[in-house]
Amino acid sequence: MKFLLYVAAIIGLASGACFDNGDKEIQGMCFKLVPQMLTYQDARDWCHYKNPVTSSNLAYVPNQFTANFLASYARSAFGSNDGYFWIGLSRTSSNSPFTWDNGQPLGYTNFGTQLGQNYIAESIVNTKWNAFGASDKNFFVCSYDPAAPPTFSPLPTRMPETTMMPMPTTTG
Repeated sequence: MKFLLYVAAIIGLASGACFDNGDKEIQGMCFKLVPQMLTYQDARDWCHYKNPVTSSNLAYVPNQFTANFLASYARSAFGSNDGYFWIGLSRTSSNSPFTWDNGQPLGYTNFGTQLGQNYIAESIVNTKWNAFGASDKNFFVCSYDPAAPPTFSPLPTRMPETTMMPMPTTTG
């Protein structure tokens, strides 16, 4: 009986580590599954600047256990048994290496066969990673370390475009 209480206490501490009750904790990282379809860049900006709980990155997937965990939760969070969700892996061009949004080096990989584009999404069906283009939209997952959430500079604001007014003419 004492053992069960101990296990329950440990599970309670682990699940309480995330800042939001809806976030999922695995191996010390918290994950927020967002049931909104956005482009990769918009999803990344949402995680960095618009996450109402804390700044975060697009999901860091360091191993197969995490990939399986996310795909399993994605089925219910996104209400779908197929499809994809953005993770935090991308590259700037087809000739450049893939990098994680949180700056971690690329170690574990789980690439599928579609790699012609620059933004990676994980399959809900088989956890394989496939590449999509800049205008494609998917659900997405954010991640953060509850002990040290990331910080970002303010979101750059776009300057409003000015319109040229015609110069008044004088009649003489």
